[in-house]
Amino acid sequence: MGDADNTIRCLVWGVHSQLPLFQAATEVDDFVINLVGGPLPEDTRELSEALDVTPLDDLRTGLLSNEWDVAWLAAPGCLDADLRQLIRGLDRPVATSTPPADSVQNLMSETEEGQRATFIPLMRLGRPFRGAEQVLENFGVKHSGHIEMIAGGDGVTSASLLYDAMDLAFGLFGMPDNLFAARAGEGVVTGDSRIPLNGHLVVSLRYPNRCAAAVSIAEGGGQWSRRIVILGEGGRLIVSDDGVEWLSSDGDVLDAGRGQTTDLPAAGEVAAHHLKRLAADREPTDEIDQSLETSCLCEAVRLSCITGQAEDPAHVLRMLRKP
Repeated sequence: MGDADNTIRCLVWGVHSQLPLFQAATEVDDFVINLVGGPLPEDTRELSEALDVTPLDDLRTGLLSNEWDVAWLAAPGCLDADLRQLIRGLDRPVATSTPPADSVQNLMSETEEGQRATFIPLMRLGRPFRGAEQVLENFGVKHSGHIEMIAGGDGVTSASLLYDAMDLAFGLFGMPDNLFAARAGEGVVTGDSRIPLNGHLVVSLRYPNRCAAAVSIAEGGGQWSRRIVILGEGGRLIVSDDGVEWLSSDGDVLDAGRGQTTDLPAAGEVAAHHLKRLAADREPTDEIDQSLETSCLCEAVRLSCITGQAEDPAHVLRMLRKP
């Protein structure tokens, strides 16, 4: 912890376009960014000047220092194999808001020893969704889900939101029989898994027992937001970062905790709360890690965007797991 109080010191690695993300994080009590850098010298200079903190020219040197309590790696594509290896040997928590820059096959071949970077902010592990878990226990069969995530102007990337959405979809519905994805926006999708996806993404997922889900990822869109609508035997359940709303199949309001405030949290604010919980060893964790399944779903989305065909992520996972 910083000094004699409970202030959490955070090392940040990002790009200059993510400045709003980091500025919002510093608005959270007992949380400070005290080291900041980026892949390019101009990233480091602009971020350190705007945040008025010590510039960090070399990420690996910074991670090996004792000047931080939790590290936040947000620069797109920064979580390469060498960096993941370094993180395994650290004794302090490291968080990331960018998916691993590697193929699923390489990720599966890595050792499970040591710590991994924790992805934040995952909606599934956030307070609103965890608050809805009791509702889900009594909700009955889930028939469909619609996940909408909008990057807004907070410096959040499409790749980050896609990982968040696929983690949520897998946690709720499991592995789909197949998915179909389409992308809109400038540029093209490459077959290189080290290059993060960007643009607007729309994904349709089909599950066994006639269950389905849709995922919509928007790059830009004015204001960062995340929302899922679940339909099923229990009626309609809406979970977003401003709460939970549950309507019965007859339209009766069973829980109206959503929309009670107009002061919606920014992405950086939500991330800072996750970082504080990580530093205090209070961040929720999964009994069974599902990061490989989530990465496999994201890779299937990439492939579908390239081929224009439906992809079977479960088949890919089975092939990779063969001895």
